[in-house]
Amino acid sequence: MDEPITGADWYDNLTDQDRELYDMIEDRCPEFTKLDAEQCQEFMDELSEHGITTAEQFEDAYFYQTDSWNAERDFAEYVTTEINCVDIPDYILNHIDWQSMWDCNLRFDFFTIEFDSETYFFNNNF
Repeated sequence: MDEPITGADWYDNLTDQDRELYDMIEDRCPEFTKLDAEQCQEFMDELSEHGITTAEQFEDAYFYQTDSWNAERDFAEYVTTEINCVDIPDYILNHIDWQSMWDCNLRFDFFTIEFDSETYFFNNNF
């Protein structure tokens, strides 16, 4: 009977490159410490499908994460107000179609991974 691989065994069996990648993920996304080895590997496999296989690529590509049910809308607002430092008055802010901004402008430059009730946003140009 095969015994399940523990998190420590999984981590110890990673290549140096994968270990560095996991360390970067855990540094940027501390909630990963609560996941088991299988879940961590699943997330790393999804990253690999998008071409992210090193810690440097993850650091360059990782942009934002949220547990919001309307993640794309929240991301569009975040990019506009926090990253681009646009100060929009509240009376206008509440009337902007942030989902449309994602659909028309941002979705071409970013991709998302939905994992463990979070949506992670990554820049395509890493």
